[in-house]
Amino acid sequence: MRPSAASWLLIGAVSIVPPLAAQATGGTPLNEAALYSLYAKRHAMTVAFASLATARASDDDVRKAAEKLGHAHQEAQGRLERIATERHLSLAPPEHDTSTVLLEQARTAVEGKVGRSFDSTWVSLAQGWLSTLILDNNRVVKARIGPELQPVAQEHTTWLFHQSTEISGLRKRFK
Repeated sequence: MRPSAASWLLIGAVSIVPPLAAQATGGTPLNEAALYSLYAKRHAMTVAFASLATARASDDDVRKAAEKLGHAHQEAQGRLERIATERHLSLAPPEHDTSTVLLEQARTAVEGKVGRSFDSTWVSLAQGWLSTLILDNNRVVKARIGPELQPVAQEHTTWLFHQSTEISGLRKRFK
């Protein structure tokens, strides 16, 4: 799989952001390390979410979409961790996050489902997953970062949006 233009832009934006002074987390501003830590957590949770369908989907297109989603987030997490290492940032993913709740809800929603029922549920959850991360990134995360990190958050949103459009096509099949 070739990285999309948005993912290369994300890498570029992350690479040029100057280091920031440490700030507290919670409802307070996020510094560079905290932002990368949050994104690392969300990538890991998305990989776990995708693995639900790679293991259980009955439809080949659903399985392929899940594999693609999981692979994209694994690659993004790896790039993010390499950049953090190069920038001498320590990543400390938050214990709980929107993606933690989403994964818990997804596991509950697909529990006991098989075949088309599982596939349809997972595809719907995938669309909601990405939409939730996009909205949260735009409304919550961007409000907690300084102007120097806004390009990173914007590129992350764009990258998630492209993934969402790919899932949308699949979702139409399962309505």
